[in-house]
Amino acid sequence: MTHTGVVLTGGGARAAYQVGVLRAISDMYPGSGYPFDVVVGTSAGAINAAALAGGGSIFRHNVSQLENIWANLSVDQVYHAGSFAIMRNMSRVARKLISGGEQRHSLSLLNNEPLRQLLEKELDFDAIHETIEQGHLRALGLNACGYTTGRNLCFFEGSTDVTSWSNGQRAGSRTELTLDHVMASSAIPTLFEPVHINREYFGDGVTRQIAHISPAIRLGAEKVVIIGVSGNSQSEPRRPEHPAVPTFGQIMSHVFNGLFLDTLDYDIERLDLINRLVELIPQEALTGAGLDLKPIELLDISPSQPLEDIAEQYMDGLPTILRTLAGVPEDGNVSGASLGSYLLFDHRFCRDLIELGYKDAQAQSDEIAQFFGTGNL
Repeated sequence: MTHTGVVLTGGGARAAYQVGVLRAISDMYPGSGYPFDVVVGTSAGAINAAALAGGGSIFRHNVSQLENIWANLSVDQVYHAGSFAIMRNMSRVARKLISGGEQRHSLSLLNNEPLRQLLEKELDFDAIHETIEQGHLRALGLNACGYTTGRNLCFFEGSTDVTSWSNGQRAGSRTELTLDHVMASSAIPTLFEPVHINREYFGDGVTRQIAHISPAIRLGAEKVVIIGVSGNSQSEPRRPEHPAVPTFGQIMSHVFNGLFLDTLDYDIERLDLINRLVELIPQEALTGAGLDLKPIELLDISPSQPLEDIAEQYMDGLPTILRTLAGVPEDGNVSGASLGSYLLFDHRFCRDLIELGYKDAQAQSDEIAQFFGTGNL
């Protein structure tokens, strides 16, 4: 049996795009089985991954439940959106930076306790355990970064033959997954509080993650679907003739894009290069050298247009103070929307991303059919 993995990357509210792609795949393969048996999620992609694995054995049903969450989402279901609450957090951060001293609580600009409360109702971790025990899934992995060791760790639950691994600053640890692992993976640096797991505090899984596809392969995937949230390949950078001094929002948008988007693009290019090199080496030579290498079939599905262009029309859904921090101007410049799109958990924006994901997957239906094979799963 060939094991197929899906990698759901991070990107805050942009992860709604992944739901549309998953819905399209479920429509193409209306059988009750999972089209992939290894699921790996990072950041907001970890929420999608846990929802897929925890809704029971019927894939279409799980996708439908996940879509219902995103399509009805509001900012205040993810973090306290009132200006007073945000200003209070910012004031606490400023006081700590000035006064120094020991910190009893980690510093973050936003309080995402509403997200924890939402996911407590929506995610069923007992069902995740059962789905894996019954063999419907081989493994579920959720990536997070340890702030003490700097190690990017894949917490996973899987079949008995899946083993833990360690490779420098990247590792995989078998555990019983809980809501804390999802919250840790989706704790965007500086914005949301890291989560204490075992003996370390963990934050967003995109931090120091340079090999997005590797955990899926480690968990046994021999072919991988990557559902990204970057529209980088669809747009050329715009450079005005007389650029203004960059705003805080512009600078932070590039920091976030570097964390959430660029490393995945690089990882895909690297795997493609490795695949071509492996195909050039005779199998006998690989076997003789004791190398168990073979090409990893890859299907990349990513936005056909920049998601910040869609976010721009819904920026009124962000709290006023966050719009100001993001640098959303009145002149229509999209730089503020780029940063704001990560925090724009607004049902209007999310629904548009779901529809875009659905259409993009339909446009790649021939590639998807070739990747999965024909017929019901």
